[in-house]
Amino acid sequence: MSKKLNTVPAERFSGMQVIDSKGMLVGNVKDVLVNFQDKDIAFLVTCKNMTELNVLWEDVASVEDVVLLKKEIQLPDEKDAQPVSVPIVQAMLICPGCGTSAPGHAKFCPKCGHSLR
Repeated sequence: MSKKLNTVPAERFSGMQVIDSKGMLVGNVKDVLVNFQDKDIAFLVTCKNMTELNVLWEDVASVEDVVLLKKEIQLPDEKDAQPVSVPIVQAMLICPGCGTSAPGHAKFCPKCGHSLR
């Protein structure tokens, strides 16, 4: 008989708030990191100052609606940490008259002139 594993998909943690032992918001979970050689797990956290921080599983007190840490976290200084790149997404509109794509700020279709607003 095989042993039943109590597993949770990594996607469940993505976006969860991370709170330190003083009740301060550290940031949000970006990803789950696994070190197979040392059998360690950590959260990659995007901090509120837009830096990234690895939080080891041994520093986690509880995971429910948020990730609660056992200790206070000192956020890395922005000047010392690598900044998180945030992709810029430009909205596109689709013309209801001809189906042509137009930039999100356009008022009229560049192909047929139909109103996009």
